[in-house]
Amino acid sequence: MEPPVYQNELELEVRDYECDLQGVVNNANYQHYLEHARHKWLESLGLDFAALHQQGIDLVVVRVEIDYKFPLKSQDRFVVRSWIEREGRLRLICHQDIYRRPDDKLIVQGTVTATGIQNGRPAIPPVIEEKLKTVLAP
Repeated sequence: MEPPVYQNELELEVRDYECDLQGVVNNANYQHYLEHARHKWLESLGLDFAALHQQGIDLVVVRVEIDYKFPLKSQDRFVVRSWIEREGRLRLICHQDIYRRPDDKLIVQGTVTATGIQNGRPAIPPVIEEKLKTVLAP
């Protein structure tokens, strides 16, 4: 299998309060890391979630899959690497992998499925299509 071509990455650091009694990052926090990285990436592409919401447009997560490979610990630095693809007319699939720094050990592999909602109905509105055209294959 060919390695993925990442379209974005964001470096972060584990904060003490994200760890559980075992001294490792609590499983739920990985979803926060993935979401934060997606939001920062989409913002960098010009998608303003608050402005879109005011227009009756929202991007919503419909499915999350996370494979946990190895735990992070307090003060570990890590990078979330992402790429996105289209599935059908209404789904956007964001693949996200977390690697520990500096050794690039694979920590998590995640797949997040999202869709758009416009005025209460499923849709990927043209404004979103326009902003994502640089990262989505035709």
